[in-house]
Amino acid sequence: MDAQTPGPPPEAVLIKQALLRARLSGREAAKRAKLSETRWRQIVNGYQDVGGVRVAVIAPDETLVRMAEAVGLTSDQLRQAGRSTAAELLDELAGPPTPASPPGTPATNAQIEAIAALLATLSPEAQDEVLRRVNRPDLARSQKAEASEPQRRAG
Repeated sequence: MDAQTPGPPPEAVLIKQALLRARLSGREAAKRAKLSETRWRQIVNGYQDVGGVRVAVIAPDETLVRMAEAVGLTSDQLRQAGRSTAAELLDELAGPPTPASPPGTPATNAQIEAIAALLATLSPEAQDEVLRRVNRPDLARSQKAEASEPQRRAG
């Protein structure tokens, strides 16, 4: 980056890091955020070329929220990057917690995306454990029950 190129703002750095953690391409993330790849790249890089001059780019709050959702950023992360208004918008979109769906009700895409984003924040070992439990809930429940029973002595 030369002296004429503005650096990316803190939220752009966060988005770039989250993109890597989520193992998404810029193309896929832009598509999820309903942005063009060019606009995504401008925001993440922190500048756009206008008439041969590099001009700083700061994402509008609504755009930043869509980008944050696409890569799994939290409102707290946006607040830490100095984007409190975007964080509030993200909180509003999340809404209050809702009870689990009744058995047999298909999950919505938003629910699946939220779970995937949360899973991406866990360590690989914790991800493996969660996925093991999801794939074999009967096994996870029986192991939990065994762990809570007092040990009996053979005798």
